[in-house]
Amino acid sequence: MSGTTSVFKKGDRMNHLRKIVVGASLMLALGTAYGDISPADPPALNAANVAAFFDAALVTQARDHEIVGAIVSVVKDDELLFKRGYGFADLEAREAADPDRSLFRVASVSKTFIWTAMMQLHEAGRLDLDADVSDYIDFEIPATYEEPIRVWHLMTHTAGFEERAIGMSARDLESLPTLREYLLTLMPQRVWAPGLYAGYSNYSSALAGYIVQQVSGQSWSDYVDAQILAPLGMTSTNTHPAIPADLLKRHAASYTYSGGQFTRMPLEYMTGTPAGIISTTADDMSRYMIAHLNGGSYGAERILTEESVRKLQSPLFAPVTGLPPVLHGFFADDQNGQFIVGHAGDINQFHSTMRLLPEHKLGVFISFNSEPAANARSRLFSAFLDHFFPTEYLGGTATADDIDINEYVGQYVRLRTNRSGIERLGIMINTLSVSVVGDELSFSDGGNVRRFIPTGPDTFIQKYSDQPAVFQRADTGEVTHLMIGTPVFSLVRVQGLDAPRNIGRLILMMVLISGVTILGYGYRLVPGKASQAPVLPRLDTGFAWLFALLTLVLYLHLGIVLGGDVNEFQYGIPASTHINLVLMNVSLFVALAVIVFSARQWISGAGTLPARLRYSAVAIAASISLWMGYYFNFVGYLFR
Repeated sequence: MSGTTSVFKKGDRMNHLRKIVVGASLMLALGTAYGDISPADPPALNAANVAAFFDAALVTQARDHEIVGAIVSVVKDDELLFKRGYGFADLEAREAADPDRSLFRVASVSKTFIWTAMMQLHEAGRLDLDADVSDYIDFEIPATYEEPIRVWHLMTHTAGFEERAIGMSARDLESLPTLREYLLTLMPQRVWAPGLYAGYSNYSSALAGYIVQQVSGQSWSDYVDAQILAPLGMTSTNTHPAIPADLLKRHAASYTYSGGQFTRMPLEYMTGTPAGIISTTADDMSRYMIAHLNGGSYGAERILTEESVRKLQSPLFAPVTGLPPVLHGFFADDQNGQFIVGHAGDINQFHSTMRLLPEHKLGVFISFNSEPAANARSRLFSAFLDHFFPTEYLGGTATADDIDINEYVGQYVRLRTNRSGIERLGIMINTLSVSVVGDELSFSDGGNVRRFIPTGPDTFIQKYSDQPAVFQRADTGEVTHLMIGTPVFSLVRVQGLDAPRNIGRLILMMVLISGVTILGYGYRLVPGKASQAPVLPRLDTGFAWLFALLTLVLYLHLGIVLGGDVNEFQYGIPASTHINLVLMNVSLFVALAVIVFSARQWISGAGTLPARLRYSAVAIAASISLWMGYYFNFVGYLFR
């Protein structure tokens, strides 16, 4: 690791390094284990080679990422090929990560259990995937659009719900709502017609879990336990908010890394439980992967028919060509020329992925238990593919010359965002900027910059990579949407006052005017500095000074909040932000008064012309403040 001592055991590190050296020597001297590695001659997919790969790769990642522990399992041809734990499940107790005993949280990989359960009910004729979801639930979803939300819309994240992240987690079991309570109290608004676009939605998945509950007559957890876990012998998997004592003592802890040390984090409880509740072991996940790769059976047990498995792995939503489709709940990927089915998940500093290659009857499960490992997870699986399914190194890409790439320049905001609440502020820190660099497009998302090369009309591919990007157009021909890698993570092009860059400029103008106003009125309080000319009414100037002070303090605080750790919002609005939003509503009343006073000054001719002009500048800032209050839904915050 860079800048810290690895949490991997020293003896294990030395053994792993010896394996790397020995393996490299064998490759060079004998050429028997691997031969000449090239895209035409990759290493054999056997237990020894897979073990050598992960042993070497995890040591490398332990140096490059702050990793506490990891568990891995690989299945091939209906058998467990490899499983191993690395580092620690519990750093303080020095308890090693164990593929058989250590439970890691798999977060959104839990969603694949929802789709598996739904397909079981569909097999039994109890659930119609094309039916209106209202046919299966006992509460009402507003009929915002003429087209109803159908079950398959939930499976493809195309129901049209906005995102709601505030309140998505509880600190303890006592404050965890029931699934029905969550669905009722945290129901997001419908912001686009069903089936039109895909926007990843935990709410949609939790609603699907509730449908399983309503149709089966069992809680979602009990249904999954009985119909999926028990047949597969997944005895070390938990689906319940309250983790049983025998599993809790084996549950891995999670960690963040900062200032050169790891900090243990408390367990987090997801309110939309089916969407991310499951904790499991690498061994249990190997059974689940085998079932999905073996036509629904594991040994003598069967959880799905072969037809249902094929359906789960078949396209259900494919809005554009050039991108993998969304399957029946599962996500598809096309990497290194391989068709990949699976899901990834992140929660509580756990980062997991399950990837299935049906054509090879190959499955890979990986889970880490420390926050910096989010990148390590995806890089590890990519390295696995590069090792066993290599492609041409830095392969060339045919470029399109007749494309006007300036058409695509602009700012794009994820569809997975909020429009109706104060969470809309998130667009200020979650925006993709597209610009032209030479004959390529540059995608900038915070500190992450990627280059994309045009390959055809509206289609691009990442430079030095095989990740595709596809733009969508309206009927008028205008570029409106962007999808990178998958339709599920769509972005919408924003312009004018919807573009975060322009909003930022307005905020900067408002803050600068407020700062100058405070300094100006402060200067007038200095003895001998006050003008002898007629001045504006004291009430007017008092309100202008109060508005400027509130604006400066409140927006600087919001900037600090957005620039810091926003994870606290998953439990609700923090106290300091709550106070800010209350005072923000006070400042909006003050802003309105400033605008009225400014108009009155011009009508009555109060004060000097320069004084009225200066006050009008404050009124402009006040107008911006009112618009911000409306746009970001600050108005009436206390009454929501």
